Amino acid sequence: MVKVLYGSKGTGKTKKMLEDANNLARESSGVVVFIDDSNELLIKLSHKIRFINILDYPVYGSEAFLGFLCGVVSQNYDIETIFIDGLTYIVHQDAESLKKFFEGVSKISKEHDVNFYMSINGDENNIPEFIKEYAV
Repeated sequence: MVKVLYGSKGTGKTKKMLEDANNLARESSGVVVFIDDSNELLIKLSHKIRFINILDYPVYGSEAFLGFLCGVVSQNYDIETIFIDGLTYIVHQDAESLKKFFEGVSKISKEHDVNFYMSINGDENNIPEFIKEYAV
């Protein structure tokens, strides 16, 4: 399953993801991963969550980030859910250019039974068509 929280900055996307991640970590027997581009949220996440600051790794662009996600999933078969906060900030690309990225994430999700939750900042009225199927 792939879900996207798409909306303007300040609409509560990160707060919702934090709540969902902490709840899943408390209830799940699988591993929960949270990826962000700063350490700011680290103190708000359960110690059971594997936190990754993407800036600690030389990952540039959506293709490299997809490869990074493949590496994360392939190294731990117990990963149940991956949260990605601020996708367009992480890959330094606009949402319209991420169609192949979403195809790849969807494939990883189906083949390896990993759920993805992502937040993207943008105008809800201009959400790209290929992202609409994932939007919550």
